[in-house]
Amino acid sequence: MTRVSVASPLRLATETGLDAGRRGGNAIDAALATAAVLTVAYPASCAIGGDLLALVREPDGRTTFIDASGRAPIATDVEAVRSRHREIPIHGPLPVTVPGVVGGWSALAAHGAALPWRELLAPAQAAAADGTPVSAGLAGSIMATVPFLGSFPDLASLLCPEGTPLTEGQALRQPALARTLGVIADGGPAVLYDGELGAALCAGLAERGVPMTRADLRDFHVDEAAPLQINADGWLVQAGRPSSQAYLVLRLLGMLDTVDVGNADTPLHRRLPADRLGRAFVQLSEERDAILADARFMTQSVDDLLTPAALQQLAHSVLVDDGARGAASEPSTHPDGDTVAVVAADDEGRSVSLIQSLFHGFGSLILEPRTGILMHDRGACFVLDPHSPNVLAPGKRPLHTLAPVLAQSVEAPDTHRLVVGTMGGHVQPQILTQVLSHLMAGEGAQDAVGAPRFTVGAWQADDPAAMLNVESDIDPRVLHELEAYSGPRTMLTSHDSRVGHAHAIRVTGSGSDTSFDTGSDPRADG
Repeated sequence: MTRVSVASPLRLATETGLDAGRRGGNAIDAALATAAVLTVAYPASCAIGGDLLALVREPDGRTTFIDASGRAPIATDVEAVRSRHREIPIHGPLPVTVPGVVGGWSALAAHGAALPWRELLAPAQAAAADGTPVSAGLAGSIMATVPFLGSFPDLASLLCPEGTPLTEGQALRQPALARTLGVIADGGPAVLYDGELGAALCAGLAERGVPMTRADLRDFHVDEAAPLQINADGWLVQAGRPSSQAYLVLRLLGMLDTVDVGNADTPLHRRLPADRLGRAFVQLSEERDAILADARFMTQSVDDLLTPAALQQLAHSVLVDDGARGAASEPSTHPDGDTVAVVAADDEGRSVSLIQSLFHGFGSLILEPRTGILMHDRGACFVLDPHSPNVLAPGKRPLHTLAPVLAQSVEAPDTHRLVVGTMGGHVQPQILTQVLSHLMAGEGAQDAVGAPRFTVGAWQADDPAAMLNVESDIDPRVLHELEAYSGPRTMLTSHDSRVGHAHAIRVTGSGSDTSFDTGSDPRADG
């Protein structure tokens, strides 16, 4: 029997994935079963009305990037949006794009799932019908969302039955979603993208002002491609392609690998003083916001940004920076990072880094009641500047924060693998860089995901764009170095969600000699 390891932000979902392995499944089955349950039990962060990006490594060593992100509806009236808004709102009908999660599940399953489709979705369907206990994290998200529910009665009826918000330990029951999952389990993705389920969804969304049509669903397709990759610190690191921001993980690791500190055992993220690394975070965030978009509309090739010369130039620019960066104070509309990462691996050589999301907490707050499908607000990643490659347009994908990453040893790719993923909105590359640096230096998976970290970037909507968020128990040497950072800062408590929920697996050996070192972020409910 195939042996499987899996981690996610919710214990119930992780146990479902492990059970899939016990029933004859592999890492793909475990990731899918886990991801499906998360759309039921963690609805603040993901739903079948959201998006999915993933990397999957198969036993022969081939890795594929799966882009199951949706596009803006064809009927989107850009000028009408621009006439009423300076930026796209995060709630309501305007930020809703085509959902890609179900298509992504199907694409991932096609890469070698061992269990039948219906069996993979059955636990999620049962969880929706029977109810799942509200976790601590979900309870907090519900309370944070209550002030906005007056305009969204469908979601209010789910989260506040009998007029009172659900609290930790109470049962969240979703009978309409259970029926929908049953229909998808029986009929496959086609029932959503070209069937009566999709027709019902579009009709309900139209009543709520969303211009999505059955044609938008029919036109949805999953893109698959070879990942971006670089060598850093003896590891081949692979990441998703645009419109994913995952290329920034490669930019950061590749840049740090060029820095000579005279000690090869120094973790990559410690090869620059922390304030300089923070400045690199700011610089690359600015780069992303300037160039990243639907790949069809980009004018800058990210491949050109991953050459040795480009990485050395980045290192030079960070090292000679005079400190002017980090002082930005304009408010940002960056999200609070409501996303889930699922990591899975098995002893046959498979690895899966799967990220699925609603973007903000409970997405657009639009719940279509007949289908029970909660819609994301991924379209809020678009901008309205007509000169930006990421400007809103019909049929276009937005810049995407989801950042799946895998790594394998250059010298022993089949016996030394790393599987990582995180939530964290626009700061996901910063989190992944720190976690991967710990792992690549040989630290254990739980230590790597639990280690104190810092990020630079807005978390709440009114945060300055260059806000430094630092966990209070971080290494005193790092804290001392960060005193030179010139931007605004917030000191966080230990294990604060504002520096993400990361999960990781270190796989050593192969076949019957395989061992798994698995870590689930203590900042989550895993």
